[in-house]
Amino acid sequence: MGEYIGPLVDAPVRGTTKQRPYTPLQQVTPTQGIPNQSNLSPKSQENLRLEQAKRAADQATAPPGADFMAKAKKLKDFEGYLTDYKAELNKDLMVFPKEIPILPSQGMAIPLPVGSDTARMNSKYTALLMGLKDAYELGALTGPDMSIVESQITNPATIAGAMTSRDAMQEQVKVLEGMLQRGKQNLESSYNKKIDFGTPTNSSGWKVIK
Repeated sequence: MGEYIGPLVDAPVRGTTKQRPYTPLQQVTPTQGIPNQSNLSPKSQENLRLEQAKRAADQATAPPGADFMAKAKKLKDFEGYLTDYKAELNKDLMVFPKEIPILPSQGMAIPLPVGSDTARMNSKYTALLMGLKDAYELGALTGPDMSIVESQITNPATIAGAMTSRDAMQEQVKVLEGMLQRGKQNLESSYNKKIDFGTPTNSSGWKVIK
């Protein structure tokens, strides 16, 4: 008999072979870097809990962002200037105009002798306007145009101030207090942070309340 040189073929297997059903792999949900605590020793689990608690505490006490703190500081400065100006008005001192305008459009005026009360009132008024302007430019305060607000606040140390009652000036102060309060509320709601403006406790001068 000659030698068979064809392909090798396995002998047929008698009977049928039962195929094992396919079982898909269980889907694994990502744990975002959180280790499986069941595989940790009791000491490691305790260390992990302490680390998570520390991370949560650090996030809760983290200082507000720089933009938020800058606006909060401008509001705090404006609040201080407004408080000083209101206190000076409440003294009800006799204040005289510091000059008599001749050509206001050209800035020409006749200067008058200025006493300490007039000088102090004028400086408080000037600081108030500067604080208001700074808060406006930074966006901590919103509302009418800055020039409109300035025109509605009378300088007591002027001719117009001499013709304006202190009651009328106190009403102007109330308008500014309303703007300040709205500025605080808008700042806190916009950044979802609450600031205690009256109790500075940290190095930044602010107390964050959660």
